[in-house]
Amino acid sequence: GDGVELCLVEQPEIHVHPAVQGGLGDLFIDAAVRDGGRRTMLVETHSEHLILRLLRRIRETTENDLPDDAPAFSPAQLSVVYVESGASGVRIRQLRVDEQGEFKDRWPKGLFAERMEELL
Repeated sequence: GDGVELCLVEQPEIHVHPAVQGGLGDLFIDAAVRDGGRRTMLVETHSEHLILRLLRRIRETTENDLPDDAPAFSPAQLSVVYVESGASGVRIRQLRVDEQGEFKDRWPKGLFAERMEELL
């Protein structure tokens, strides 16, 4: 058929070694762009490695520096949504990404905090 497909994936990084988690990002990009981009991938993840791979592919696309086997990927093809529950209910924030694969909006407090602790 000619319809649009929606594919839902919940925490694909569970039981996957961190070194492989970036590869999941490439897998999801490929799934989303193949067949004329008629597939929407909705992925719930806590994996920094997966997110960083998506951002890297956007940067490489912009800089015309993609690996031969990697499909082009742009900010228009990515939507990062952060969901946070608190005492006052659930907050949903979209975090915009630029052409360099950088977030235009700051990450909410606590997300990827362990990475920041490692870097400081």
